[in-house]
Amino acid sequence: MSSEVKKLNPKEVLCLEYLPNAKVIEWSVKAKNLPKVFNNILNALAERDVRFLSGFQSIDWNENTLLLGGFIDISASEIRTVEDLRNLLKNIEGVLEINTSEQTFDGLIIDTLHFPLQVAGERSFTFRVETFGGILKRLYDKFGTGAAVILYEMGVAAGESKAKSMMKKHRLDKLKMLKLTMAERAAKGWCIAEVTEFTSKNVTLVVKELFECLPFKDKQENAVSQFFRGYLAGLLRQLFNKDVAVTEVECVAKGDATCKFIAEVKG
Repeated sequence: MSSEVKKLNPKEVLCLEYLPNAKVIEWSVKAKNLPKVFNNILNALAERDVRFLSGFQSIDWNENTLLLGGFIDISASEIRTVEDLRNLLKNIEGVLEINTSEQTFDGLIIDTLHFPLQVAGERSFTFRVETFGGILKRLYDKFGTGAAVILYEMGVAAGESKAKSMMKKHRLDKLKMLKLTMAERAAKGWCIAEVTEFTSKNVTLVVKELFECLPFKDKQENAVSQFFRGYLAGLLRQLFNKDVAVTEVECVAKGDATCKFIAEVKG
């Protein structure tokens, strides 16, 4: 039986919309976390021909509340103003809080209602992959091989910290812990990593779309990953409680199809 190839779709973080000929509003609604409330909010807008653009929903389990946020286009809607929108939503049972914004920059509207950015409940921020690549290039230009050492040690610290955090939250064996951490890396946009070998002495990962290497794709003679290589070393050191040496034996930067890392557990 042939295995089905999983199609992955990109995940957008709410940031901005550019629709110069539309009437776009940003909305943010906190409500009781009940299915009927969620449905009533969306149905009320859909019934009035509101066009949904980008957006998100999240749950605060401590409050048991739902947060809906995003951009909507009311150009063809019977809702004509922000005040119309607010009046409509505040009359829906279960709605607790309404925030709106019409602030635009020549047709560009930016999210100004949600801060800070959180991922899995943790304060986060984003970099463009190209920006990170530019930072790496600048480091190498200024510090040469010293940059590799700095990036590797940064990765080790991050990997050790993540392992300690994960081990406090989850009681899993080493392999499952590694797979869980790599799945989280994919969810956070780092890469898609597959564990292809896992023994008490050796661990091998095949990694696609690694953010650290993509800016240098097909441009280098040698493998370039230092931060992620260090991240794996720090992570595996904590999982095995032993020293671990990680080597990137294949890299998209030097023309390979994927990046491949081999970890050797010492002792």
